[in-house]
Amino acid sequence: MELGLAGKSAIVTGAGRGIGRAIVLAFAREGADVAVNDIYGELAESVAGESRALGVNALAIGADVTRLEQVEGMVQRVLEEFGRVDVLVNNVGIAWVKGGPISRSLFADSDNEEWETELDVTVRSTENCCKAVLEHMIGRKTGKIVNISSMSADFPIVRENVYAAGKGWVNSFTMSLAAELGQFGINVNAVSPGLIRSTRSMLAEAKRESDVEAYEKRMEFEKRMLSLCPLGKRGEPDDIANAVVFLASDAARYITGRILKVDGGMPMLLYYASDKG
Repeated sequence: MELGLAGKSAIVTGAGRGIGRAIVLAFAREGADVAVNDIYGELAESVAGESRALGVNALAIGADVTRLEQVEGMVQRVLEEFGRVDVLVNNVGIAWVKGGPISRSLFADSDNEEWETELDVTVRSTENCCKAVLEHMIGRKTGKIVNISSMSADFPIVRENVYAAGKGWVNSFTMSLAAELGQFGINVNAVSPGLIRSTRSMLAEAKRESDVEAYEKRMEFEKRMLSLCPLGKRGEPDDIANAVVFLASDAARYITGRILKVDGGMPMLLYYASDKG
């Protein structure tokens, strides 16, 4: 299948590790120039270096995408370096707040500051990045936007309400923006990952030695989840990257306003016992 990404330019946010890194490298393997964004510039530069080794141009940009002025500066740098923005991937996410891994408290016990952080990273960053590229994409009458959602948006997940609400917003925003932008030849879609071996899961696994009880609870929770997954295993970052590259490619030119679930076939009853995890 011809994806038609060679020579195109993609911005990927939150790309210093995990799923974001996999997405960047998938674009690079297809011959696309990549702008690697991460709030930690050294991580962005490391992934940019990996991309250059694959024979493409890569620009590392350390920017906080919850800040519109920094996003505008990022897009301007990409236009100066590459001359165009063909693809925007809103991947940035949050795995850790001051209380530990995100979204593990009941809403009644949650911290207002942590809500704001979660929603800024999920909602504000997506708004900012879309806003910053649209004048350019509309002017060229072409472009692809792919937002990273979560299966959390589709299920009533106890202890993940703020995170789930943010991802629900991502889904609604994706569909409504697609309706607006179709007239300009711009496709807007989302990828909704299931249980993926990502930065967030690695943080939990890191407790194997330091907090055995927390580690064992997490592993038991994942075991129950996977018992409801037809494929019976966690996905890998490359599984998400492959879906993103497809939606950003010429092969998906007639797909817009869709949420592509990459979740191993998780059924609707998945989280019936999530509060026990």
